[in-house]
Amino acid sequence: MSWHGGPGEREREIELSQSVTNKLKPEDIIFRDFAKSWPQFVNKAPILALPVVTPATPPPLWQPIVQAECIFSPDAGGEVPQVTLTWNEVSGSQVTTAAAVSAQVAAPSPAATRFDLTLVHDGFARSYYSTGLGSDKLKRFNLPANSSLAADTAAVLLTGPGLFPKLIDFRTETLRERDTNRPFVRRALVLRDFNPGLTYTIRRSTLVGEQNWDEDGRFAFLTPVCPNSF
Repeated sequence: MSWHGGPGEREREIELSQSVTNKLKPEDIIFRDFAKSWPQFVNKAPILALPVVTPATPPPLWQPIVQAECIFSPDAGGEVPQVTLTWNEVSGSQVTTAAAVSAQVAAPSPAATRFDLTLVHDGFARSYYSTGLGSDKLKRFNLPANSSLAADTAAVLLTGPGLFPKLIDFRTETLRERDTNRPFVRRALVLRDFNPGLTYTIRRSTLVGEQNWDEDGRFAFLTPVCPNSF
């Protein structure tokens, strides 16, 4: 389409091939040249290379409460998806004190708790996922150095920055049931900077010695679409 105005109005011409849309998803500056910067998210730490094993006795079904919202991110300069997963855990024995619950249920330290994220079908079996430790607060998820995704540049670029959210918080608190006064542990995981409007699957695991991780469960959730267009 062309503008047929008088002299000096050429600057008002619009070509059909011109992009006139605004970017809908704010991004941290670290992602601005993702094709070149993504290798920095490959983590060579030996602890992340340990295998994740499904226990012989399947763990209880993991069904956390999901709070999905749009939060302003100073890194991205706009609102980005944030998801908080909250769940309760109880001790297998009839303990009566909060200290006993903390000792039995909350024994794994944040560093011994691992979270994996995938966006593709059967991503965990195919090793197409990113990983974060519970102790890595305010750090982004990484790719284990031995993962299939770390060796597949095309797949990483297709997925984009969405597999590298920031772990804002992972906290544990001991509470008491209102009716029975029995103590229990509540955990909360807060992640920010997802791709909007996508279904993620998260896997939770606990470190067993120095040999492997035991899977504690997995859960799928949907990220919100944030109003960043003007």
